[in-house]
Amino acid sequence: MYHYLRDNGEATVTRLVELVGLTQPTVSYHLKEMKELGLVNNRKSGKEVYYSINELCPIHQRDCVLNIVRFPGEEL
Repeated sequence: MYHYLRDNGEATVTRLVELVGLTQPTVSYHLKEMKELGLVNNRKSGKEVYYSINELCPIHQRDCVLNIVRFPGEEL
């Protein structure tokens, strides 16, 4: 998910569910965790929530977290 957002810009939870093949609650949980770590931002537009990379997150912090956390199907 992180790599998709990094490479493609923002995406909705629905789009990320389609991409990774996980349930909506699982994707939402991981996005919440990444948001709490400062890796991603979100914004609401109507009923949709869009997630994007937090460009203000220091690169060393992103690298550190991403070396610890892996998501199904993602490579570091």
